[in-house]
Amino acid sequence: MRRQLFFEKSSYTQLTPRETVVLSAAKDNKTVSQIASTLDVPQSIVFRHLTNIVGKLNNSDQKLAHQLTFAYDISQSV
Repeated sequence: MRRQLFFEKSSYTQLTPRETVVLSAAKDNKTVSQIASTLDVPQSIVFRHLTNIVGKLNNSDQKLAHQLTFAYDISQSV
């Protein structure tokens, strides 16, 4: 089971609307497969959104960026 992700809404003001939806689903402990199914997109798109989120949050919310990287096994090279 994944750890609970903690973040403040102000942390993700620079995210696109779709990235915000993906982040909210991740916060609710959804798997990549579940998120992809809900959004009706391939899992690769969900991973791309997660990677973009981590890249954007590295500047504003490093703790959340590290939590996402760990929880979803995202490459640190973003």
